[in-house]
Amino acid sequence: MRLLFVCTGNMCRSAAADRLMHAFAEGSALPLEIRSAGTHARHGRSIHPQTAAALERHRIDSSAFRSRRLSAEDVEWADLVLTMTTEHREEVVGVSPRGLRKVFTLIEAAALGAGLPAGGSNSSDPRARGAQLVDALTEARALRRALPRDYDIVDPIDGPAELHMQVVAEVAAAVRVLIDVLDVPAMGEQTNRMNCLPPVPPRR
Repeated sequence: MRLLFVCTGNMCRSAAADRLMHAFAEGSALPLEIRSAGTHARHGRSIHPQTAAALERHRIDSSAFRSRRLSAEDVEWADLVLTMTTEHREEVVGVSPRGLRKVFTLIEAAALGAGLPAGGSNSSDPRARGAQLVDALTEARALRRALPRDYDIVDPIDGPAELHMQVVAEVAAAVRVLIDVLDVPAMGEQTNRMNCLPPVPPRR
């Protein structure tokens, strides 16, 4: 399954989601291909040091990460696109209008996914499972199941270390919900590391 995370500079929020999902995927039974990009990113920049420090608290190494600018090819490549804000979602659709159906904000997808059965897919094919997840999320979005109004994750780039830690925790919790829906087992140490993270925070 191909996942694409998108924010503005690809240095904080989408970078954290990228590293966290890689950490889950390393020990999982389901092959995942993961990319992240920024709508206004500069290519090749390191992850923000405060975000890197927040990830290190969860034993996630981000030293090899480098930023990328979003392209139409990225959107077409992905089975599911997860953005950090509704504005990013609109920008992704502007880059590739055909991607509309598969683009969700991360918090939106987690809120919708929380109402789906874990491991609900009946297919052993990762791409088919990805398509089934998108179908389920799209149907749930159409039903508008008591979703929060605010789907946005705040940009911590100019904020203090505490804000970066809060954002990383929020991103990680949302990613974990999607992992549970896909029924991807995070094995061994990874499970122990991720279980300490909080649930998806309530939105106002």
